[in-house]
Formats: sequence, C-alpha cells, structure tokens
Amino acid sequence: MTNPHGIDETDIDIRASANRVIAQLHQGRPAEGLRLLEQERLGERQVVQEALDRYVAAGAREALAEIRRAGLPERAETLDRLDNALAPPRIPVFSRSTDPNVPNELTNLSNAQQYDVYASIVEARGNQAAFDALRRDNHSVLLGLRQENSTLASQAGRSVGTGVYDDHLVVLHRDAHGERGLYVADLANTEPTAQYDHHAGSSGRRLFGDSQREAPALEASAGFEQVTRPRQIEGRDADGDGIRDLGRLQPGTIEMVRAEHGTDRHLSFRPSAAAVAGGRDMVRRDTDADGYFTTVDIDGLEALNNTFKIHRGGEWNTFSAGCQTIHPDRFNAFMDLAYANSQQQRWQYVLTDTTTGLFRDVRGEVQRDQAPQREAPNLRRPDVPDEERRPPAQRPHGPQEHPHDRPQASQIPVTAEDAYLERFFATSERGDLAARRSATHEYGSLPQVQELDRQGREALAFERAVEAANRQTTVSPAMTQDVQPAFARGA
Repeated sequence: MTNPHGIDETDIDIRASANRVIAQLHQGRPAEGLRLLEQERLGERQVVQEALDRYVAAGAREALAEIRRAGLPERAETLDRLDNALAPPRIPVFSRSTDPNVPNELTNLSNAQQYDVYASIVEARGNQAAFDALRRDNHSVLLGLRQENSTLASQAGRSVGTGVYDDHLVVLHRDAHGERGLYVADLANTEPTAQYDHHAGSSGRRLFGDSQREAPALEASAGFEQVTRPRQIEGRDADGDGIRDLGRLQPGTIEMVRAEHGTDRHLSFRPSAAAVAGGRDMVRRDTDADGYFTTVDIDGLEALNNTFKIHRGGEWNTFSAGCQTIHPDRFNAFMDLAYANSQQQRWQYVLTDTTTGLFRDVRGEVQRDQAPQREAPNLRRPDVPDEERRPPAQRPHGPQEHPHDRPQASQIPVTAEDAYLERFFATSERGDLAARRSATHEYGSLPQVQELDRQGREALAFERAVEAANRQTTVSPAMTQDVQPAFARGA
C-alpha cells in the first residue's frame, strides 16, 4: 500500500530481521549471514536499510572483525558498508506536518519500526549500559542527534546568539509488555548560545551566573560584539586567559537522573554522580572564541559536571548555557514518555554527532554555508585587513603564538596531499576561515584520509571500551549517590 507521500508500507520487523543475520554471523556462517542481510534490505527505504545495518554492525562486532581478518572478497562492499554503519548517523527526515508534500522518512512505519530506526543508533553509538537499557520493559532511553551550529546562531529575525532548535531529542520506551514506542522532539538544541558567553564582553554590569557578582569591564571578542542582549555569564575559564568559556557535552553515553529546573521547578534531567565520576573529557569548551567546539580549542576538554541538564527552552530562545533544551511545544510530550514509569530512577542518554570524518566540524560548517537562513553572522570583519586578522588557533585574549607553535606552509613536507595542506596553512596564516574550511573539506574527502578516519574511529572505539571496562571495576558504590547542587545551568 502506498500513502500520499508515495512511500510504501512495510511489514518488516527490523529488530527480528537483524537478529537473524546476527545469529548466522555468530554461528560462523558469514556468507549466508551477509547474503541474508542483503535480502532483508532489498526493497526497503533507506532509513530502514540503515537501521538494519546499524543493528547488525553493533550486534556482531566481533564476528565481523573476524570475517574481515579472514577475508570475504565477494562481500567486501557489504563489509565496508557495515563499517560505516557505526559512524555518526544522519538525522532521519522527520516532520509532524500532515501535508503530503512535506518529506517524512518515517511515514507508514509502525511505532515499533520507528523505534528500531532510532534504537539502532543507540546501539551503534552508545555503550553497554545503553544497550542493556533498551532491553528493559517499562523503561525509557534518551537519544540526542546533534547538528553543528555556531553559538552565535539564532532563529530568523531573533537576536544574535539566542540559538536554533535544529537538533532532535528522542525518547525510546518499552512498556510493561515489551511494546516499543517513541517520541521525537524535533525542535531541540544540544549546544550553548553566545548570549551567556563571557566573550560577548561586559560593560561592568553583567553578572557571573554562579556568584552573582559584577564582571569587570571587558571588550567583546571579534564577532561577539553582535550579541546585543547578553545575559549573565556562564562557563569556566578553561585555558587560563581570564575569560570564561562556554562548554557543551561531548558525544557519548551519559547516565541521567531526575532533576528540576527553573523558577517553576519543571521536571528535567541531570548527570548522575556515577556519570560525573566517570566523565573524563565529556565536556568541550570554546576556548578560542570562534563560536564552534573543535579540536582547535586549546585546553578545551574537561570532565563532566552535573550542571549539564535536559530542560525546557523558550519559544524563540533556546536558553542554553550548555544544557540540552527542548521547545515548549515538544517538551511536555517528551517528558511524559520519558517519565512514563514513575519508578525509573536512571536514564541512559546517548548523544551523537550526525556528520562524519576527521574534519567533522569543518564539514558541518561547509554545510551551514549552504543554508544562510540558519547561518550565524559572518565572523570575518570586512573592515579588517587580512594581515591583521587573528589566526583561528590563537587565543583571543591570551599570549601571542610563537612560530614553532604551529607548522608553516614552507615547512610542510612534499606529499601527494601537499597542495591541500599548503592551502590550509596559508589560509590559516591570514585568518581566512572560509578558504580554510574549503581546503580542509577537500582534503578530508580524499580516499586515503577517509581510510585513516575509519582506522582512527575503530581505535578510539576500542580505547573507550577498555576505559569503560576499567571504570566499571573502579567506581565504588559510594559514587552512585547523587548530589543535587543549589544551581544548575549547564556551565
């Protein structure tokens, strides 16, 4: 049967189909298992095929690794696709509109099928705790799908640095009988906004959020002078330059517990004490004041703290200083399902990026350049000559860089990728962000770089698995007691 969108219904049980493939692979029948996967995928829409691949790639990791070592040339394409299935996913095209002309990949999928589309992302991107939580009846799991944005971004017609709701937060719930259901909050935000940034400057009347004392006078950093309605200053001075830096959650799995937020004390979530104890490098701060959270941010990685909450935002302002926020039109339904079991005390929250590659941050910026209605104001100031522009990696209020702090174009060894690298360093020297992003995007698209990226992701996944196993043997029961602070702003 075809609906008005032109999308056929399907009776596939995604989870059960994937389990049949996984069973074959675990039984040492790789050719049969991979052939069955191709048969199950045949004729299904892309979002279903992706879910099947993620379930299989996550559920048969060891078996697939052994198949790769042994070699199966006739299924090389399938194996490569399964490798990529564990990478950051794309966000499924979703809409609540009843207009048949509005794209919606979930049209004509049952609740159980829609559940599997997102639960497969949890299995591919989450840890063992998230995997186990998906199998508990009368239990909810949370998923965040992040699109990269500048902290200076805002909704059309709104003040600079008030945020955009272009991320998705999803509740996955199994009821007491094991029936699968979900709610997609398609108006959500997972990043802080520049209205809380110390780099937006201070006339001497802005207050620090934690102490409520006045901040000393400070000139706004380049680009942040466009924040005309700054709020109280949040964040922490991570790089020691005297200016506080906003932070956001790193991708990963974070255990959440019940919390309250705001003057109305509405239900929310915050990281548990156990999550904080094991949350090394789970926060990244924007130390170079370019509005993005990248590896360029010197001293940007920090341990998790329990102020990074999930709470309600505003209608035209995400009101995030680092928290995950949801538009009021989506918030109540999200929380109703998340708290469907009043006895549930802990929730696994899996947060993932939704773009891939060594240069994920740059690629996200390239994509945003193609969507100007959502792009933050141009950080380049046309009135400043190129020779006076600050190189992106330099701390805005810190000491000047020395020549040996970063390689120069003239020092790059001659390689096949030399042209891309020369362009990258040359554009960095003159502060031309647009040209730098273009060069980096092209370099990151090279096949040899893609292969390095794949190997790097495999190595990182292995290291995280080892660290997780070590943490499970070292965290004491006392660490699982949650402490509720007097304030919580995701700082």
